[in-house]
Amino acid sequence: MTASLSPTEIFNGRKIFLIGGTGFLGKVTLSMLLHRFPGVGGIYVTVRARSKEESETRFWNNVINTPPFDPVRERYAAAFEDFVRDKVVIVGGDIAEDNLGFGEEEAEAIAKDIDVVINSAGNVTFNPTLESGLRTNVVGTQNVIAFTKRMKRPCLVHISTCFVAGDRSGAVWEDDQVIGYFPRKNELKGVEFSVQKEIADCAKMSERAREEAKDAMRVAQFRELARKRLNEELRDAEDPDALGLAVARERKVWIRNRLTELGVERAKFWGWPNIYTYTKSLGEQLVAAETKIVRGIVRPSIVESANSYPFPGWNEGFTTTAPIIFMTLKGQRQIPANPKLILDITPVDQVAAVMLAVAAQACVEEPKLVYQAATGDSNPNDMERIVGLVGLFRRQEEMKKEDGLRL
Repeated sequence: MTASLSPTEIFNGRKIFLIGGTGFLGKVTLSMLLHRFPGVGGIYVTVRARSKEESETRFWNNVINTPPFDPVRERYAAAFEDFVRDKVVIVGGDIAEDNLGFGEEEAEAIAKDIDVVINSAGNVTFNPTLESGLRTNVVGTQNVIAFTKRMKRPCLVHISTCFVAGDRSGAVWEDDQVIGYFPRKNELKGVEFSVQKEIADCAKMSERAREEAKDAMRVAQFRELARKRLNEELRDAEDPDALGLAVARERKVWIRNRLTELGVERAKFWGWPNIYTYTKSLGEQLVAAETKIVRGIVRPSIVESANSYPFPGWNEGFTTTAPIIFMTLKGQRQIPANPKLILDITPVDQVAAVMLAVAAQACVEEPKLVYQAATGDSNPNDMERIVGLVGLFRRQEEMKKEDGLRL
């Protein structure tokens, strides 16, 4: 980064477009921007809804009143709402749509007013339907890139994941190949991998699955399953309306399951463990190919509880280590796992800090293409250590109680 400029100076007066600001990582990023860089010129935040009024309501009810914003609320007290309204511009938008769902005039106005786009939106379900994963992580990325190109100085920070590396061992370096990468590249000699070909082939696969759902045998199966379900629910299987709806449901379920199966099969063939990592890799390859825009890719590992911001331990949801901790605290004595397996977790606030550092650099100069925000190489946590630490915490907590559980 330019030695004479700090992130505080860089962000002063500049405007940021935060896509995905309502998610776990996005909330911390937005709060950190408001708390640590109050001189920021403004922050556009996408809140997907059916209308601008609904976007506003969702933001104030479901985003700004959550724990990540406690430090900002404490700093500004009674002036908190006025400060947020002065800095944050709430917009609708949907990355799965052209122009991100904005009308032409609004899209042009936003693009010309901002200095950097931070895209942290994405479908993080491991195995959604192939169509769903592509729509958000690939087509959505294409749409974000197209929107970024409208800017006076196109500048994009794209959030990916370390696990685009796929099923491979050894060190994965930040300067490794991005465009044309697939995990089995060394195994499948002479095979070319193309994002555009993948998008086209996946569209054909989806169409074939929908055509297969029209096959006479499949239709008969759907009808048979529908009648069985209606009988189990003590409903009239002879009612044509009820039967028609039940058949449509069975068809929908079959197509969804089939598209997930096809997506997993394709991802695993190329060397990715699931649809999530496959589609995220496709997305970052699209970003890497755009050499005429300023861009940086941030790859976090498993984004976990906060280290210090908004406060130590803050999390949202029940994922990754939370089930392990919960089971251990409730008395589970055995956790089946490879004791030397590294669970690469990175605190959410540290990931947010990396994102903002890259965004600041991108505002003034070309950043590196890839930044990995992970802990597995410098401070590895293997399962033996994690389970041991949770067990130690449980013993310490129970020893404080007069009626603690048996250890």
